[in-house]
Amino acid sequence: MKNNGNVKKLKVAVVGAGFVAQKRHIPAFLRLKKYVSLTAVCDLNYELAKNVAKTFGVPNAYSNISDMLSKEHPDVVDVCTPPQVHAPVAVEAMEHGCHVLLEKPMASSVADCDKMIEASRKYGVKLSIVHNQRFYPPFLKAEELVKNGAIGELTGMRIISLTPREEYLVHEKHWIHKLPGGIIGETGPHVIYMSLAFVKNVKNVEVVARKITNYPWILYDDYRIEIEGENITSSIIVSHTNNYTASKVELFGTEYSLEMDLQSMLLIRYRRSNLKTVSIAKSSISNAWQTIKGIASNTLKTMLGEPMLGHDIMIEKFVKSIINNQSVPVTPEEGRETVRVLESIVEKLKSK
Repeated sequence: MKNNGNVKKLKVAVVGAGFVAQKRHIPAFLRLKKYVSLTAVCDLNYELAKNVAKTFGVPNAYSNISDMLSKEHPDVVDVCTPPQVHAPVAVEAMEHGCHVLLEKPMASSVADCDKMIEASRKYGVKLSIVHNQRFYPPFLKAEELVKNGAIGELTGMRIISLTPREEYLVHEKHWIHKLPGGIIGETGPHVIYMSLAFVKNVKNVEVVARKITNYPWILYDDYRIEIEGENITSSIIVSHTNNYTASKVELFGTEYSLEMDLQSMLLIRYRRSNLKTVSIAKSSISNAWQTIKGIASNTLKTMLGEPMLGHDIMIEKFVKSIINNQSVPVTPEEGRETVRVLESIVEKLKSK
């Protein structure tokens, strides 16, 4: 978008004023004030919308999306509602000519994904989904290394995702418990879309689920998931039973392995040919040196104000995809495939 030789700011409205909007989306858009103007916050809870708008200096607050769309005429609608209502909100926004960004998962069903994809094509607007952990710097670097053959042929992957009990599990009234499959409907998409970055053409999924805690509103809280593709299988641990957060991804190649710690934003490339003393020493020195370099790089990026969070990076890419008329960072089809695999997992759970 150009206006008298200058970039015209995109008008952005956020729908849903909860945690993820306040902690991730709104700060990310405010960081892009050169390109966007955040003009409105909308939430069914009008008091919440007003308070959030006031906190972040957003001019207008609404409780009704139709009113917001007709009065604000935004260029972009950022949807941070529970996924059950993504489709009606997104389709209405696209009918008004708005580009739409959706928090993950894209929707609670493939059918809803298809409705949004159809609307995006019909009205000629962009549609993208926030698969934020795919945009963490270590993950982006790992994708590049695998693509360039730096670990040899990719042979497998493993993901560990641990969420503390207090985040979701202990809250009986939390909306995630109403998702298909319950709590896995919230945390499952992360491990699925990270898997799909490397697993091609998913053929089958297998699930082992247990209940470890004693919260009566929980069916399962600990999962072992296998996502089998034509090339490799992703082996996944998802657990909500601990009192800390952990997010790690390992990629196994014929020559090297990669380990990403997405909490500390570190990526280590491993290779140890045997268990001899010299080999172990070389491996230890290499790992220590990579860790030191990673810490130094992260520190420098933080000091320079470079974005490190996946939301920041992904939202900036989405904004620039609109301004420059480029492809969106996460396509609707990628969002749909994540939901399709999640539906397969939920169906496996139902059959247990």
